[in-house]
Amino acid sequence: MSQNLQKILVSSCTAPAGLEKRIMIRVEKAVQRRANERIATGSAVSVFFAVILVAVGRETSAEIAASGFGQYLSLVFSNSGAILSNWQDFGWTVIESAPITGLALCLGMTGMFIAALRWTGKALGNFVGAAGRLAV
Repeated sequence: MSQNLQKILVSSCTAPAGLEKRIMIRVEKAVQRRANERIATGSAVSVFFAVILVAVGRETSAEIAASGFGQYLSLVFSNSGAILSNWQDFGWTVIESAPITGLALCLGMTGMFIAALRWTGKALGNFVGAAGRLAV
């Protein structure tokens, strides 16, 4: 809207008393409600990814124990001389026994959980000011 038109409209119309205050209160309530919705959504998504991460972590640890991947990796620290002499065979054995799918799911769920926590922290930071910014 041009400045001249705005001046004409403002000068010709008088607003009822207290209208601006009521509008500002309504806008502040809408902002507050939107912040509450973001915090609630972020918290729910964070809890969801935390539950999924725990379930995937349990399955992955069971898969690691069943495949012997942990035992092969423990050889690196206990008997490194034998590993150096047969490093090609050892490397293929470790790769074949690695639970790639479970580890990839754990890594992905961890990333999603951290992203959800950061999103919630940013929403909380906008909500409560300086104390919320510490959460980010």
